[in-house]
Amino acid sequence: MIVSSGNVARLLCRHCTRALLLLSLAWMPLLSNASDRFAPLNLPLADTRTEQGTPSAAYWQQQLAYEIQAKVDAQNASLSAAAVLHYVNHSPDTLTRLWFELPQQRFAANSLARKTYQLDQSETGGTRNFVVRSEQGEALALTWQDTLVAVNLVTPLKPGQGVQLHFEWDLQLVSRDHPLIPRSGYERIDGENRLLAFAQWYPRALHYGDNGWNLQPFIKHAEFSLQNADFTVSIEAPPEYLLVASGDWQSPANNLPPEVYERYQQVSHSESKKILSGDDWPIANQQPWQYRGEHLRDFTFVLAKNVHWQARKVRHKQGDILVSALFPDTGRWLWHQYGLEAGVFAISELTWWLGAPAARSIHLVNIAGLGMEYPGLKLVGFRGPDAAINGPPPDYSRTQKYDVIGGILHEIAHAWMPMTVNTDERGEGFFDEGLTSFLAFWLEQRWSHHFQSFYGEPVKVAPVMSDPDYAVPVTFAEELSSKLDSHYHVPAVALNILRETLLGRDQFDAILTDFFGAWRGKLATFGDFIRFVDERSEQDLAWFWRGWFMQPGYVDMAIAEARILLPQSWNRAQKLAYAQRYPERPSLTRQRNQHPTHEQRHAELRDGHSALSDEMAARLEGPVTDASQPHLQLTLNNLGGLPMPVPIRLTYTDGSEVFRLFDVTIWQHHPDQALISLPLSPDKVLQSVHMDPFYQIGDAGGPGHVITQPEF
Repeated sequence: MIVSSGNVARLLCRHCTRALLLLSLAWMPLLSNASDRFAPLNLPLADTRTEQGTPSAAYWQQQLAYEIQAKVDAQNASLSAAAVLHYVNHSPDTLTRLWFELPQQRFAANSLARKTYQLDQSETGGTRNFVVRSEQGEALALTWQDTLVAVNLVTPLKPGQGVQLHFEWDLQLVSRDHPLIPRSGYERIDGENRLLAFAQWYPRALHYGDNGWNLQPFIKHAEFSLQNADFTVSIEAPPEYLLVASGDWQSPANNLPPEVYERYQQVSHSESKKILSGDDWPIANQQPWQYRGEHLRDFTFVLAKNVHWQARKVRHKQGDILVSALFPDTGRWLWHQYGLEAGVFAISELTWWLGAPAARSIHLVNIAGLGMEYPGLKLVGFRGPDAAINGPPPDYSRTQKYDVIGGILHEIAHAWMPMTVNTDERGEGFFDEGLTSFLAFWLEQRWSHHFQSFYGEPVKVAPVMSDPDYAVPVTFAEELSSKLDSHYHVPAVALNILRETLLGRDQFDAILTDFFGAWRGKLATFGDFIRFVDERSEQDLAWFWRGWFMQPGYVDMAIAEARILLPQSWNRAQKLAYAQRYPERPSLTRQRNQHPTHEQRHAELRDGHSALSDEMAARLEGPVTDASQPHLQLTLNNLGGLPMPVPIRLTYTDGSEVFRLFDVTIWQHHPDQALISLPLSPDKVLQSVHMDPFYQIGDAGGPGHVITQPEF
């Protein structure tokens, strides 16, 4: 999910004062060594994972297959549905109940979300008339826990055994602008429900893994913990609506009017195809919409009326990927100009790096106020000013433009995380959103060098991390004062630094490619990612993971002192010749004393000391180095507590520059202060010293740390 800092204020939680203390329980054991940021992390390791960060031979995950039939009432924004679930237990445990999540229960009366945010008077919705039966037709007992429900099995499900469950339910959507920030909903345009996003609409099996179930209910910010599954879905919808969904469309010839189907069949790789233009959808008697999906993390669908529909294909060695954009007349100019182009660009760029996404059709749907990712379906809420497609460009802001493009790039990036590599978003939202935000930032910079990026630039991160209300990324999402900072911005910056400064682009890019290959179709944890990166880079990056993701602190380095040291082996004449290249800084009194002195009038009184000022004498008698050439000695203070490599740039008066990156180990024994030394050219005059000149480590001072004339 994406929320732009350009348009939306910080998300507030009434528990924000506790956010720094309430960290995700899974990470609490790793935070005990706060005094030693270089200590080993000692990550817990299940037998389904290896020390190298890959799935082990013992890796398992549950096997699920859904068969769903649904009927939509668009006028009332509701549906009725029935489903059969085939569930095979591949875990080593015997299960007496199976847990499912129904996040739309947030909108039901007396929900925990309503109580938490005091929204008793807002619109109600959610799942109703929910019944579960066994294969023999016996009603099964249910145990409700807010947005979660356990189905109590008649017979315990042993390892290797399967069970068939039969569900029936109704669902009532809420408006997309509900104050609980729905991940689905309807948008009413000109008095009718024109766009309806049915997400979290069926009983979604909760992920069961090494640590059992994650039974934290979905309140507002902590997203989803799901199992991959196969889907066979049939949906009856009113004939005046177009329907797009996750998975592979089985019935386009039956669902589309002939002229629309012909345009759909003509979609190619070479150019964008206009399939629908606003209200030119001919009403026809339609068959149920049929979709199938294999090994998808979720299944979602959207009904759209009187929308523009554009499409293009992207080539891939494993098969074509269809990309389409659907948007209403309202605010249509920016979407017509950039929507499909941004989607095709993102898919094209990421497929060659990370492989094809799990879903081979990607639909971008513009519903105002919604930003959420699903397999094959991306909801993007940014719209821009209303203006005719074929008319003159409207007056739109830079933020409006890059909100639309950036929102699309972000949601497309989610096609890889968590849709292709699954994650537990409920417990590790920072892993999913952080890596996605990094990929989106990477895409944004490839789109334009001047993209208005909200996440990812190191230069923007220090004010966020030094804020007293900032919580480290491993903090549970429901306890954050700003999810945008903790789960999007800071992790994206950290990964950018890992790529640009710590590992280098080539190595990082190869590691990420291999990581997605190793975990494709499986559920990876942040611990797996840490082990994988450390193993492939052959580095112990415990200080990095701890400093950027687990412990409070920020990057704020200061040059406390800069001194030039002359070689001890030089004689007095050599030292004097070098020292005299640097201008002295006389006091005001000495500057005004321009009249000839007594020694100047009497040459017989002058000797070798007569030409030496106090400053020049101090230069000759100052600290020395054992090296054969002059050195610059810098005393650095770590004011923010987060250790980082230190980039230093030396600039000489002739315009030449020398860049040096000091390893993070300079802080290992003295975390608050470090002494570093750089060789200087004996034939040049040093003009200035910059720390972090390229804004690469997230330092609070950035290139403002400048020394224009070092001391001797």
